[in-house]
Amino acid sequence: MSTGILCGCGAVFAGGLVGTVCGKYISDETKDVITTVFGMAAVGNGIMSLIKGSTMPPVILALIVGTLIGQSLQLERRVKSGLKAALDRLPLAADRIDMDEYVTIVAIFCAGGFGIYGALMEGMSGDSSILLSKSIMDFFTAILFAGTMGAAVSLVAFPQLAIFMILFWFARLIVPLTTPELLNDFVACGGIMTIAAGLRVAKIKDMPLINMLPALVLVMFFSRGWGMVF
Repeated sequence: MSTGILCGCGAVFAGGLVGTVCGKYISDETKDVITTVFGMAAVGNGIMSLIKGSTMPPVILALIVGTLIGQSLQLERRVKSGLKAALDRLPLAADRIDMDEYVTIVAIFCAGGFGIYGALMEGMSGDSSILLSKSIMDFFTAILFAGTMGAAVSLVAFPQLAIFMILFWFARLIVPLTTPELLNDFVACGGIMTIAAGLRVAKIKDMPLINMLPALVLVMFFSRGWGMVF
């Protein structure tokens, strides 16, 4: 089992519960300020991932084509509908949850380049330091979000666990098919998506995060193709 993934998901789950209980003691002004801080912190993490990219053309191409695919399939709308349907079955007062913000939270915890990269790296090398560092930020982020949305934030830990464990267990199958340049471009693509998530959290720009997800798959093929041609 992955120590980093379990700690990270446990941090999200625990932070969601703490925030549900203690969130009422945090003023709305403080929540707004801290939310902006977390958004800018996500932008900073995204920049750190972005600068690791080897070649930007395949990353940009993957983002454009991947987002167009996501838009055409209306992935974000479908995810929102699925999440809303799931929450309606649970005693979590889903009617008071802003689904736009909830989808943003799911994307930050489950699809951020920092976390995906950390899951892959732990699967390849056993190094959990990246995910352990991320878990500290995720704990406090979950507390803040749960102060507004309640226990629904804790549920994000389950899809996060599933996604990261899949990446962890299949990392050894992925690595032989990749190059250092491809992995760097993959992380850079995730970094741009993390920046987009940060801008959305900070309410600077409403980016279609879920619709951008196909880019994480396409960037591998585009990066490999670019390397073969150039």
